[in-house]
Amino acid sequence: MQSSLKEFKDRHLYRTAVGYAVAAWLVLQVAAIVLPTWNAPPWMMKALIGAILCGFVVALLVGWKQERSLAAGGPITALQQRRFLLAAVALLPAISVALGFLLFYHPAARQSQERNTNAKSIAVLPFANLSKNEENAFFADGMQDEILTDLAKIADLKVISRTSVQQYRSTVPRNIREIAEALGVVNILEGSVQRAGNNVRVTAQLIDAHNDMHIWAEHFDGELTDVFGIQSRIAQTIADQLRVRLSPAEKAAIDSPPTRDAVAHDFYLRANQLLYQVLADYSHAKEKLPEALDLFDKAIARDPNFLLAYCRASQVHVTDYWLEIDHTPQRLALADGALKKAELIQPDSDEVHFARGWYLFQGLRDYDHAREELNLAQRTLPNNAEIFSLAGAIDRRQGRWQQSTQELQRAVGLDPGTLFRLQQLAMSYHVLRQYSSEEAIYDRALIIFPDDKSIPVSRARISLDSRGDTHGLRETVDKLMQQDAKAADEFPDGLLEQALCDRDRTAAERAINAITPGELIFFFATPPGFVEGLIARCFGDKARAESAFKRARIEQEKIVREQPDYAASLSVLGLIDAALGRNEEAIREGERACELTPLKQDVVDGAELMINLALIYTWTGEKDRAFEQLAKVVRIPSNLSYGLLKLHPQWDPLRGDPRFEPLLARLATEPEQE
Repeated sequence: MQSSLKEFKDRHLYRTAVGYAVAAWLVLQVAAIVLPTWNAPPWMMKALIGAILCGFVVALLVGWKQERSLAAGGPITALQQRRFLLAAVALLPAISVALGFLLFYHPAARQSQERNTNAKSIAVLPFANLSKNEENAFFADGMQDEILTDLAKIADLKVISRTSVQQYRSTVPRNIREIAEALGVVNILEGSVQRAGNNVRVTAQLIDAHNDMHIWAEHFDGELTDVFGIQSRIAQTIADQLRVRLSPAEKAAIDSPPTRDAVAHDFYLRANQLLYQVLADYSHAKEKLPEALDLFDKAIARDPNFLLAYCRASQVHVTDYWLEIDHTPQRLALADGALKKAELIQPDSDEVHFARGWYLFQGLRDYDHAREELNLAQRTLPNNAEIFSLAGAIDRRQGRWQQSTQELQRAVGLDPGTLFRLQQLAMSYHVLRQYSSEEAIYDRALIIFPDDKSIPVSRARISLDSRGDTHGLRETVDKLMQQDAKAADEFPDGLLEQALCDRDRTAAERAINAITPGELIFFFATPPGFVEGLIARCFGDKARAESAFKRARIEQEKIVREQPDYAASLSVLGLIDAALGRNEEAIREGERACELTPLKQDVVDGAELMINLALIYTWTGEKDRAFEQLAKVVRIPSNLSYGLLKLHPQWDPLRGDPRFEPLLARLATEPEQE
């Protein structure tokens, strides 16, 4: 080792190394300025560094040989010239990389290629209703929806979902370029519909939003019975104008009308509008489900072979069940019955596969088979944001968090103007306790929905969950309440958590008044009286708590009696019994709920059931079992946060125990993102 160092020094190789290092440093400094300016890809700097390292090895080997040949002595000038040439030769790999970049990397061409790819994207804005009868407005919406649906069947085309474009109605001044930028598309289709008796005129124009140039415009006249032909001709023309690949199957799907009965189609369009509203905002539009179902049934009565109407009717039944409006086996049977009728018409229809996947997920919670059905549905429904949203929800429940996030992001990309899509992403980050990512989602949502009152509350709550700081949430709630005394209707859950964590009884009472019957405040549905009982218990009002929980138990026991294996209801009953001092029943019910839906079967519901069981143990005085349960919960994704465990009075019986602080410490650090 010492001889090698001596030879390194004697042969003056250190001079070669230092000279090379100086030259390499200069090259990297220049590259650090030039490459970003030229929009070079990230790998370019890595390639340059790799070439320089290779050159360093070459410089030492060649330098050693040259020094040996000059060991007998020679002119200093010759030695210096050789060293200069050596450095230049050694840097040739790096220089070659740089020259290759300059010669062959063309950012303009790359941007042009990206532009051509993005050019195959479109948003179909709501069509203007030019009919004298304002009741025909739904018909104009239906025309827009059907054209959008036809285009969405083309896999080579990105089509923005209906719910994201509805805000850009023709009655509002439109800035095409801003709309395209907000929706992430290049092309915009807008038009108008005029219906008079049995005659229809449709005008459509395709606009390149980058330069506000009209690519194509045309009007179509026909009878009401030919409306489907008009829709398919418009979709086909747009595909031709945008030069998208259209497979024979896609062309056949576009040319196939959903029904030939105009009246049935009218019923279907009206029902579809209501269903879209529910899917975009479950909490405020679910009361429209019965009306939507009635209209779908009327469409089916007019046309017993109306496959889409059967599929949508099934979705309404399942949504009714999922939201626990009517969580009964009878409701599921109705959903399955509608699907079976659709299968008799066209068993391999992708719309049937989609509806079946919906039923298997939200109805039977058969996640594996639901995912299989959704995969089949994507064959001719490549732009259906709901499919990606459902797939993301399924992956989330099966613990495939990274894949779930990707699916949910794709849903947002196809439906960027729907708050529900963003909330789904935010929910994933919340249970993963990745609060910075959750905050970014709400920041994005606030830009799109600046007037929504629930978003700033959800964003402000992040400080409570991540740091146990209620100041921001309290200020946000107070500000919104000052602006509008009824604003609490928009964020009752946020108001309730703030009130309890702040031990503010006045605010808690205000939260009770803001909660409408049947509203989903906690993760699982709770009966009337439960929230009142919880608040009374947290503030030590035993008499009021007992009275409220007894009322809640009557309702909850009825649900459990009818569905003894429904884990969520059984778990809630366990909490009620724990509050009422029915300790043995409470523990049995809480443990049974966890057995019915274990974590390995459903990581989302499973985690919430584990939290409920920990709370049942806490309220029944089983501290050892409560800490054992919480030790498991803090290590998995769930809605239990540092702030809630630290501040919420429901965990008061555990405070002061030396085992409590380590649990808080485990929740205090935000996990690294995958």
